[in-house]
Amino acid sequence: MTATEDIGECMPLNVASRSSSPTCGMSEDGEDDASLRGILNEIRDFRRDNKQQLAEIKQELHKTNDRLAEAETRIDEAETALQAMSTLVKRLSQRQADMEAKLIDQEGRARRDNIRIYGIPEDAEGNNVTSFLENLLKEPLGFPPDTELKIERAHRATVPKPTGTHLKPRSIIAKFASYRMKEEVIRRAWQKREVFYNNTRFYIDHDYPSAILKRRVEYAEAKKILKERKTKFQTPYPARLRVFYNDGTRLYQSAAEATEDMASRGFPVTIIPAPDGPDERETELLSTWQVAGHRRVGAAITPDRAPQKKKASQTQFKEKLQEFRRDPHPE
Repeated sequence: MTATEDIGECMPLNVASRSSSPTCGMSEDGEDDASLRGILNEIRDFRRDNKQQLAEIKQELHKTNDRLAEAETRIDEAETALQAMSTLVKRLSQRQADMEAKLIDQEGRARRDNIRIYGIPEDAEGNNVTSFLENLLKEPLGFPPDTELKIERAHRATVPKPTGTHLKPRSIIAKFASYRMKEEVIRRAWQKREVFYNNTRFYIDHDYPSAILKRRVEYAEAKKILKERKTKFQTPYPARLRVFYNDGTRLYQSAAEATEDMASRGFPVTIIPAPDGPDERETELLSTWQVAGHRRVGAAITPDRAPQKKKASQTQFKEKLQEFRRDPHPE
């Protein structure tokens, strides 16, 4: 085979290859363009969806911000009203305490001509309590037979009558026409220390208001132990305890104070816990709630500050949203 034949045989191949190469290149470029257009369309759709969703989020945040601003305003108004009501309740509570103290004082003054007798068996007085007491008090207390005690009226305590024999009888309350005679009866009874009726010991004391009597009863155990230790003491009005120790005299204002000090001195007495005062209960019940966080504590916000707070909140939301915004010109 000659060189010319070799060239002729090779020519169709070269021509075919040259004619087919542009066609293949155009096909590949078209596929790339279509793929890029698809990607761009997807990106546009994605950005459109994101933009729509972001607009919805902004709208929801705007609504939420408005509701929060309104809620904060209403909470601030409620807190301001609560503080005003707390102040008012404290004043009313103090006024009530003052009125109760005055009422107890008036009740005590109304009872200052009375005595209360404990330990007289039920029905021993018969139908005439006044005559019974006239005869009961004269002989044991050493009054002359012709002495007139001037008892205006007398009656048993207004509580249900005990039905069992083992129950304590009701006390007898007697009102004297003369305060001096009443004090003389009390003085003689305390000097006698022990007075009896038909071999039954009975006791004579002032007629205290129930609130004061309740406080005086709290000293019962302390007084019993002081008697056992042969330590002198007094119970001044209204409800105090004066104890004459070897190292000096102490005046206690409450049973809790007395029992605590006596226990520290070695007396075998049960310590009475101090009751919660009205100030402590009011502090617990009337203390205003504190706002969470570090913005403020118990400070009321006036209505003219509400728009400023709302604007500040909106600015904070916008700053947060800027972090999620796409940069249209990335480097």
